[in-house]
Amino acid sequence: MSNASKNLIIWGGTGNFKVLCELLKDEYAILGYFDNNPAIRESYRGIPCLGGSAELPAWLEEWPEENRPSFIVSIGPGHGAVRLEVHESLRQQGLRPIRAVHRTAFVAENATIGEGSQIYAQAAVCVDARIGKGCIVNTRASVDHECVLEDGATVGPGATLAGLVRVGACADIYTGAVVLPRVRIGEGATVGAGAVVLKDVPPHTVVVGNPARPIKVKTW
Repeated sequence: MSNASKNLIIWGGTGNFKVLCELLKDEYAILGYFDNNPAIRESYRGIPCLGGSAELPAWLEEWPEENRPSFIVSIGPGHGAVRLEVHESLRQQGLRPIRAVHRTAFVAENATIGEGSQIYAQAAVCVDARIGKGCIVNTRASVDHECVLEDGATVGPGATLAGLVRVGACADIYTGAVVLPRVRIGEGATVGAGAVVLKDVPPHTVVVGNPARPIKVKTW
């Protein structure tokens, strides 16, 4: 591709990376991926590992600032704050953030999706929903009308947010969970897989079960 904005690197080389490769392959030329884990260095479907943070500056020197590639951060649930930190670091180095929306996802015309956010296959983002920066709405997840996902939040596969739910920054809602209307999920909170959330969840609190109940408060 001659258009530099269609050149792309991905940060992170685990499962989410493979999903993004399939999602983006028809729209971008994926030049490679970076990952700081020395155990992750193999090519995936012809997409090479370009190194980690130590190798990035030298690699970027080969690109004029005005033509530097696009990027997206592939860091999964439980690490929303890291996802945002890496996103901002790459942005400051002159790379261009993108949004990733799978061709089978439904996104309402008046929904908003922040830079770096990812909407996976068969997910739904409904009317007046607001998705912040660096969020993930995973496969078959449903984000109903007027929901808000603050920066770094993750909604897992098959999870359902009813209308007017607000999910705090870097909170995680895991596979198959259900959050009832108007409930607020606090910053950094975790909703366990299959939980049914009937009332607000305080920040940094882990809830599980049906109905969801708190089991601990995170101290990290």
